[in-house]
Amino acid sequence: MAIGHRRRHMEKGITNGFGSFEKHEIIELMLFFSQPRINTNPIAHSLIDKFGSLHNVCNAPLNELMEVSGVGRSTAEFLKILPEFVRAYELSVYDDKIVFENTKEIGEYCVAFQIGRICEAMFVLCLDTRNQLIKRVKLAEGTPGEVYIEPRQVIEQITHTATTNVILCHNHPAGTLFPSQNDLEITSKIKIALQSINVNLLDHIIVANGKYISFVDTKLNF
Repeated sequence: MAIGHRRRHMEKGITNGFGSFEKHEIIELMLFFSQPRINTNPIAHSLIDKFGSLHNVCNAPLNELMEVSGVGRSTAEFLKILPEFVRAYELSVYDDKIVFENTKEIGEYCVAFQIGRICEAMFVLCLDTRNQLIKRVKLAEGTPGEVYIEPRQVIEQITHTATTNVILCHNHPAGTLFPSQNDLEITSKIKIALQSINVNLLDHIIVANGKYISFVDTKLNF
């Protein structure tokens, strides 16, 4: 592919962003970094034809990506790691020492690390007495419709730490912010388990489509 085309394509993206790009053009540009010497346009078209969207491409199984002509392991791995890069970028605005002052700060933080996930994932935020984040741990990842955890998984993350407060966070890839009955039940069980070791469950945040709800702010009884 002509060097001039790549340069014009890159300059367009840097100057104007991806707002005016077609779906395949975004992938074409990104593949410049993993395929520096070939025409990435046909590969980008093939990926969109097979998976339908940039989101689906980056979340497709590695073996299915490699079935597309022109996509080797290194390119497939590059595409798979892009969502993790985006999440790392979103989280990079926070200081190493994060102290949560209110629900808005907690909710926005949760949105940042849940962005782009296609399956439900449950996280626990372990906080100290000042609500400073000690650690964030992914407890489990399930299907696009559910994730299952046991209270003991939360307890295990608290052992041998200075955790006094806990926040749960999981996502709903289907897009609804409303908690399921299972969400309510597991939250209640975890709260009881934490009380037995004198740790507070401060809140449970649900993330969907870049938005969030707080169990506390919406007065959900758990």
